[in-house]
Amino acid sequence: MYNFKEIEKKQVNDFNNDERGHIFQTSYWADVKKEWRAKFIGGYNQKGEIVLTSTILLRKIPYMNQYMGYIPRGFHCDYRDQTLITEFTKFIKDYAKKNKIAFISVDPDIHLNENEKLIEFGNDVKDMLINIGYNHKNTKNFENIQPNFVFRLNFDMEKELEERKKAIFDDFSKKTKYNIKVAENRGLTVEVYDQENITEKIIDKFHEIMVITGQRDNFITRPKNYFKDMIEKIVPFCRMYMVKYNYDLDYNRMKEKLDSQQKNKERLEKRKNDTQVLLKNEKDEKKIEKHNKKLSDIEKRIADSERQIASFQERIDSIAPYKDQGDVYVSGAIYLYYGGKGWYLYGASHNELRDTMPNYLMQWKMIEDTLDLDCYMYDFRGVSGDLNPDNPLYGLYKFKKGFNGDFVEFVGEFDLVINSFVYSMFRFALPKFKKIRAKLKKKK
Repeated sequence: MYNFKEIEKKQVNDFNNDERGHIFQTSYWADVKKEWRAKFIGGYNQKGEIVLTSTILLRKIPYMNQYMGYIPRGFHCDYRDQTLITEFTKFIKDYAKKNKIAFISVDPDIHLNENEKLIEFGNDVKDMLINIGYNHKNTKNFENIQPNFVFRLNFDMEKELEERKKAIFDDFSKKTKYNIKVAENRGLTVEVYDQENITEKIIDKFHEIMVITGQRDNFITRPKNYFKDMIEKIVPFCRMYMVKYNYDLDYNRMKEKLDSQQKNKERLEKRKNDTQVLLKNEKDEKKIEKHNKKLSDIEKRIADSERQIASFQERIDSIAPYKDQGDVYVSGAIYLYYGGKGWYLYGASHNELRDTMPNYLMQWKMIEDTLDLDCYMYDFRGVSGDLNPDNPLYGLYKFKKGFNGDFVEFVGEFDLVINSFVYSMFRFALPKFKKIRAKLKKKK
């Protein structure tokens, strides 16, 4: 009923550029994955119309004359057509045998749960793929190739743009809105780079902050050229966001608050002295009681003012090292957009000046730009599915939840196994071997 064959990049890109497509299924993404070799497959109905595309990334399995395959975020088609899915699965099995592909992993961009409520369509797709012969893998954290849980912010496209922006911002949690204002008040601004204006200096700064983030949060970071390739190859759909700290803006605002509070304290101390004079000369007991209450209130307000003065002075002292540093970048991100969707892909933040809340402002800027691009959805990407507050990843969940997106669980990752022996070796024996080898190397 359907025919399948290798096709050109442009056909894949054009077919994926809609609401159901994904940028990971385009040649732009494949061009960045240099360690993988890409194959592009198209499916056609009897009228000769294209109804399915699939970008398959291939990589040689260590120590074996076999390849692993990966179809990032699923082949693009109508998943309600079980005949199409079944026939395509048979095709890629035969294709894999001819090309020494031991197994192919696929993780469709289809929701299984939204805000912990089951989506029937997603559940049907999951069951269908299992019944066809795919091995299902589902995890709570980040064990799969792509995160299985994300936050997604959907926009009401019937509203005018400015009304849309206001509605989105108003729906953020109080803490999130407050922290965005803190970032603005502390002198942070967001710079946006793409292929037209990116510089080596900016890429270096981003990578430097990414390395710091990896060391702090204990994950392996990509080399600098990987991010450079993204900017150069995913054109015009990739941007780099950098949050810059401005010492003068931060200092002037805090100095203004400090001066205001010192003047306030002086006024209060004058009122205290005046009240003490009245109290000293007063004979009426009721008036004495009244003056004492007033004096007590003034003293409390003076104490509060002194605390604020000390706090502002402490902040001013803490930022002194940045006075003559020039450009100080405190966080950054890689952002993608395609087919009406925007994605926050990679994020990095410095250990310094974290109290300026740079990541809140950066997210809001990316959301605003996604709206300006007339997209219908912004994807915050991965969070843990384990919502236990004791989970080390719970803070990431809370941060992204504050933007009031939908908590999404995908249908999961599926393996289509062609060579069960190689698959078992790769999934079970090889990881154990690598662990043993690493331990032996440490002992030497």
